[in-house]
Amino acid sequence: MATLLVKKTMQFFDQPLNFVRKLRHGKHIVLFYEEPEYARLILFEFLKSGLDHKERCIYISEEAPEYVKREMSDAGISTEQFMKNDLLFVHQVPNLAGYANIAPGALERLSQFALHPWINYDQPDRLVLRCIFKTGTREQMLSNIEWERDYRLRDLKRLRGAMICTYPVNNIIPTIYDSGEIGKWMSSLLELYDGVIFARRFWKGVAFALE
Repeated sequence: MATLLVKKTMQFFDQPLNFVRKLRHGKHIVLFYEEPEYARLILFEFLKSGLDHKERCIYISEEAPEYVKREMSDAGISTEQFMKNDLLFVHQVPNLAGYANIAPGALERLSQFALHPWINYDQPDRLVLRCIFKTGTREQMLSNIEWERDYRLRDLKRLRGAMICTYPVNNIIPTIYDSGEIGKWMSSLLELYDGVIFARRFWKGVAFALE
């Protein structure tokens, strides 16, 4: 895992909040996080930077929309105003962590939901896909990678805007160097993205682009 990072990284490291503020259109980033609150802070900063420039932003997660909007407001985002102006959209999808085995059809529907109608018109400038996949077993990790390759990479790659997908990891630093199944899973994800954010405890983390 560490060797892969050395080979793939450019000479560019940044603090996660600074990284998402400067993220260019067309870049797809994977966010590994330990604390959901810190991950949410990074994602909201990503959206806020776009909204401040009148960019169209979408937040897709397993969370209830009203809860997300309250959290965004607490983070300084004028949710009602941006939604009224058709700049901000919040959607809810099923929490996939609740399923031991996810049927391929369910993963395809998730991709279709993220794609429609944004892939055809009024494409978003910034998209957050915060869907929780259960990745506790080898089969679940393989199912997740299959979705990433066959649906997310194939279809969402057509989006012109920037995108961040998130994954929880209990203890990031040891996992980066793990040669077991979890390390292999993370390594496979890095092969599919343009950049990565490792968000540990609050204010601790690093982000960089991948070649």
